[in-house]
Amino acid sequence: MLKHPHIVELLETYSSEGMLYMVFEYMEGSDICFEVVRRAVGGFVYSEAVACHYMRQILEALRYCHENDIIHRDIRPACALLATADNSAPVKLGGFGAAVQLPNGRDSVETYGRVGCPHYMAPEVVKNRVYGKACDVWGAGVMLHVLLSGRLPFVGSGKRLTDSIARGRVVLDSPEWKLISSSAKDLVLKMLAPNPHHRPKISAILEHPWMRDRDKLQKLHLAEAVEGLKRYNARRKLKGAVQALAGAVSLDCTDSDINVNSEEWIDEEIGTEAVQRILDSLDDIVALQDPCVDINVLMSMLTDSRLHSLLQLFDKISFNVVSPSRAPPPDAINRCRDAIDAISSVTGHRYARDRIELVNILATPHMQVSVACNLFVIFSH
Repeated sequence: MLKHPHIVELLETYSSEGMLYMVFEYMEGSDICFEVVRRAVGGFVYSEAVACHYMRQILEALRYCHENDIIHRDIRPACALLATADNSAPVKLGGFGAAVQLPNGRDSVETYGRVGCPHYMAPEVVKNRVYGKACDVWGAGVMLHVLLSGRLPFVGSGKRLTDSIARGRVVLDSPEWKLISSSAKDLVLKMLAPNPHHRPKISAILEHPWMRDRDKLQKLHLAEAVEGLKRYNARRKLKGAVQALAGAVSLDCTDSDINVNSEEWIDEEIGTEAVQRILDSLDDIVALQDPCVDINVLMSMLTDSRLHSLLQLFDKISFNVVSPSRAPPPDAINRCRDAIDAISSVTGHRYARDRIELVNILATPHMQVSVACNLFVIFSH
């Protein structure tokens, strides 16, 4: 069992009725990016020294993991939580659901496949190659990049994103980096080295001048980084709202008289492909607004007809202002469910073909995207 002052502690495990339950210590604070913004808005200075203070605690937790031959594999802000709401609260690393124990004497894990949050995956992970502890160094490097600039180093979605990560070209020329010291930039670039063998180990990172000489770091408030983190947090909230909405409007349509597989319906319903398209488009919008976006990513987006269609749909929805007279009733979702239930309750073969056709129409990705977008815009007003 992992036990470290900067790791969320597992207090107890027990089983009941065939289920395994894990009880962790309560973390009163939010994740690190939300806490930085909250405290900055409250009047506290957010500087390189503060970012270094937080980052050192995360790296200490990672060093402990690596010394015990554990790879976290999912380093990102959501896994770095503040223990309390106090300004002196320690950062604790959690989110070990994707962690893996290395075999004795091995430096890498014989496993393939992409694990973790796409924007924080290392090049060797997105390339489906064997990887080791260096993938955690990369994830921590992405997090440090975000903490210092409020921006992700690699943007976009799907293959565009993974190709950009695989190339590993990091640009530190945006306005947010003008106030950042050369020592901090040097550490970011070292941690984000495309070749995992060229990345420093966690112990070496902790001895880097930027980490070691925290008292000498600039105390200048990083206002642009805070603004960037506000936008970054807002996008994460938006994605969460889209996913929550998708779950709220999921429709259960089953019928014993006609050959419609309920599992296939669930696989096609809002919350899978359609919602993923919306989420991907939000990432692509961020990439289109990024002044340092990889030219290959930009060219790919400019020729993506599916992205163009979604952006046109978003434009139509944004201009279609919902007036009080047109606003849907509060129980609109329940009414929709009732309508589906009514269709499902029709028996006999007389209407079977019409019912199948209606189900197929409702299950198409284009219809799902349209419904999800409209409902999101309506209920976010």
